[in-house]
Formats: sequence, structure tokens, C-alpha cells
Amino acid sequence: MVKKLTILNVLEPFLSKPKEMLHLAEISREIKEPHPTVRQWLNLLEKKGVLRKLHKGRLTLYLLNHENRNIIDYLTIAEKHALIRKCEKEPLLKELNHFIQSNLNENAKCLVFGSAAVSIKTANDIDLLIIGKAEEKAIKNFAKQINKEIHIINVKRLDLISKSLKKEIIKKHLILKGSEDIIRWFIW
Repeated sequence: MVKKLTILNVLEPFLSKPKEMLHLAEISREIKEPHPTVRQWLNLLEKKGVLRKLHKGRLTLYLLNHENRNIIDYLTIAEKHALIRKCEKEPLLKELNHFIQSNLNENAKCLVFGSAAVSIKTANDIDLLIIGKAEEKAIKNFAKQINKEIHIINVKRLDLISKSLKKEIIKKHLILKGSEDIIRWFIW
């Protein structure tokens, strides 16, 4: 099977570190692709203005260009790509995603964070952040069906979340609903 590396793969390491400078080796290791291939994609993203390249001595570092007018679009697509790939590997996550898409209010936003974002199958529980109205009873019933405890953090607005929780969420997350608004919150 031929595996095609795309811009989406190269942007994935920046999803958990949107304000950090990343080295080629770190990006390459995280997406499990060789340096020369990754370097080509990084250079293309730099030409498009999505990334900035900085030199510190012999090190070449890359960071997101937050001034790019399409940065939210690029990151939203990369987030969706990451979610789709994860759902293909983990049927339980696919079920949770379907449940959230079908049962949450149209304006609500939702993400999974913590250990369940890494592997929902091996996680002891699921940490779920819901922004907007949540039907907690329906979510608890769904938790019984999948035999996983779900911890719900429900807030009316993203700015009500503490800085320490925000940092934890950014490190390990999968956005299920409301990607653009949540990414905007991550970056600014």
C-alpha cells in the first residue's frame, strides 16, 4: 500500500503546539516520515505563508504564521484529517463522534481531551469538553452503552476555561464539533 504524505500530516504536530517552534527532526519523528520528505512539505508551507522558518545557529525551526489569513482553515482541515484517521483506527471513537454529531445542539462545540484523545480504547475514561448546551443524561446513557465512564466539563463559553486546563486540552485533544472556533481559541 502506498502511503501519501500530505500537508495535513505535516501540520498535525502544530495542532498540539500551536505557539511553539518545532524542529524538522521533531516533526519528522511525530509523523513517522523521513526528513527529506518532511522538509519539502515544510518549505512549501513556508512559501505559502502558512509557516515561518527561523534559524538558530545550525537549527532550522518552524512555527505557525498566525498572521496568515487562512491559518484557521489549514488547521481546521488538519484537525478534521486527524479525527478521521483516528476514527478509522478506533471504532469506539467513531461511535462517540457520531453520537456527539447527532445529539449535541447545532451551536454547541465539543472535544475529547487527555488520554482518550491518544487512544480511546486504552483510556480508563473519556474527558469531554462541551461548550454550549449538553444533554448530560443522554451522554451518561451513551457511556453505559460503550462501557466507558465519561467526565463532562460543560461551559457556556470557551473564555470560562482556566489557563491550566486550556494548556492540558491543547496538548492532547480531538475536536469533534466546532473546529474553527476551538482552533481560534487555541491560537488567540
